[in-house]
Amino acid sequence: MTEQILLDNDVILKVARYSLVDEMLAAIPADDATLGMLGVGRFVVRGRIERDRRLADPARALAAFEELLARTTLLEPTADEIALAAQLEAEASRVDLELDGGESQLVAMLACRACCLLITGDKRAVMAISEVARHLAEGRIACLEQLVAQIVARVGSARVRQAVCAEPTADRALALCLGCGREAQPSDEDVLAALASYSGDLGRTAPGTLLPGTDLSALAA
Repeated sequence: MTEQILLDNDVILKVARYSLVDEMLAAIPADDATLGMLGVGRFVVRGRIERDRRLADPARALAAFEELLARTTLLEPTADEIALAAQLEAEASRVDLELDGGESQLVAMLACRACCLLITGDKRAVMAISEVARHLAEGRIACLEQLVAQIVARVGSARVRQAVCAEPTADRALALCLGCGREAQPSDEDVLAALASYSGDLGRTAPGTLLPGTDLSALAA
């Protein structure tokens, strides 16, 4: 079965830190076989969780990661995908943009395996993809804020705010969008508007790359 949705390490890490695994899976939606991550990512993410002294609840984050790992397909790039990834990295470097090995391999898999969506938390990678790989990924990249907006639309901002504000150092932009540090609970509409502002700004910086809107289920169907 073709892996329909690819997740980068940053998205996996933050979903685990927030313990929003079930909410993410329900919001995409996708069955277990349609989520994919790089095989090496299981070591990278687990190590980052174990070393992060800022985590409020490391045990909870590790448990959430193991749950997500059990429901995700581990992917290994083929020789052709590695070669394509190297070409993309070299082109990004030539134009002074950052595209690391993990992100470039995911883009190569997105193209070579006809996957429908890559969800990434790396905004610098999105800008590089727009410049050097738009023809491979046009409209099939989603950023973290789009994913969180989809979750908010499904379960409401109160649940997501509780999760994000319990780990405010995980992502400062999300903490700001969810009103962490403020006493008043923002409305769902205000949270969605704030998230849309971030993703809209990225979309303007990296034109033609992001999936329009926040309906991630459209491509995953």
